[in-house]
Amino acid sequence: MSAGPSLHSMHGVEKERPRSRAQRIAYYIPLSLLMVAVIVMSVIGVGTRQADRAATAQQREEALAQASQQSSLPGSCISEDFAAHSPEIWTGERNAESEAEFAAHPEVFGMRVEGRDGFEFWGDEQSANFSQALGRAPWLDDQLGQWLAYFSELDEKLAEDDRELVIVVAPAKWELYREKLPEWADELQGETHLEQFLERSGDLPIVDVRGAMQAAKQDAPVYSAVNTHWNPYGAYAAWKQTVSCASDLYPDSVWPQVEVPEPAGITMATAPNEFTPYGNSATVEDWATPVLPESEPVQSTITGADGTAQEGPSDGTVGLLDMPARTESSSGAGRALIMRDSTGEALAPVWAQAFEQTCQARHNLDYPDQRPDIVAQASECDADTVLYVFTERYFAQVPPTLPKG
Repeated sequence: MSAGPSLHSMHGVEKERPRSRAQRIAYYIPLSLLMVAVIVMSVIGVGTRQADRAATAQQREEALAQASQQSSLPGSCISEDFAAHSPEIWTGERNAESEAEFAAHPEVFGMRVEGRDGFEFWGDEQSANFSQALGRAPWLDDQLGQWLAYFSELDEKLAEDDRELVIVVAPAKWELYREKLPEWADELQGETHLEQFLERSGDLPIVDVRGAMQAAKQDAPVYSAVNTHWNPYGAYAAWKQTVSCASDLYPDSVWPQVEVPEPAGITMATAPNEFTPYGNSATVEDWATPVLPESEPVQSTITGADGTAQEGPSDGTVGLLDMPARTESSSGAGRALIMRDSTGEALAPVWAQAFEQTCQARHNLDYPDQRPDIVAQASECDADTVLYVFTERYFAQVPPTLPKG
């Protein structure tokens, strides 16, 4: 076992000649230069971060200064019959009274809130759903500006590569069935995130599909009483308006070539009840599906988490856990990158027929550390267009940003 340095070596150190003053100064020069470099890089880093923050702030301000969507897009892209709700219910003098009424119903903080006529809504334990339904969690301007700036930058980046962006916010069930919310909530309905988003979206290519769904609702349900996803009929109504809007926005693109077949009727089936684990086991036959013409089989490929690919369903069905996925159809037009979540399941077979090729991937708005580089994915898929479809409740998440560089 070693007992440390020998006495001989220690004595050797003691016997070394003392360094001259010049030698001592020279010894510290590299260290001094390193410290100076660190300080310079720190200053540059701080300056860069400050410049980035200033640029981001300016971008947000410019986004918030945009005019309403209603004044800048074709009529096929907007919905005029939806009056905006007042933000004062949750931000003004009424706030304390509103909060007291909200707190008087403790179920809102859980998973399930019972509405009227058997309708069920998610509570705040699920992405602050009920607070979002009533506009109780207002963004104020900062976060709204971040969402707008993100989509503005994404639109610009895609346009540089001659690709179009089409944004569809799948409206939450409460937007189309406000009359089914609990009676006590009638006087607490404030301005929602979607209303704020549309009010300041300017010329962003956003399709407000509420109007098409409201019209379709006169013939059949567009949402089930016991499920928060739009049913296939509601999704189809939204898709029809999406194609109309995108064709008007981009008349020289692939969109005017996309065919939207007319349904021969509507079938009704038992809805998947999302609320069974939370005390509602009702069987409700309000899952409306349009009867579309028989279509040719499509080729689809599902890529697993380990990167292995396998053949997917011939009808083009792509579930949430099946992505990333690709579909090919000889009868479709153009190539689309579709960023989506589970709300896209109702439309996946329709998309598979509409486009010659689709690449479908999760936007991961609910997983900020896993959000994809959409511009890069569009290039990889050689997409003509990017369709970005996300459920309204995801507005509760931290706004996305584009990768630097």
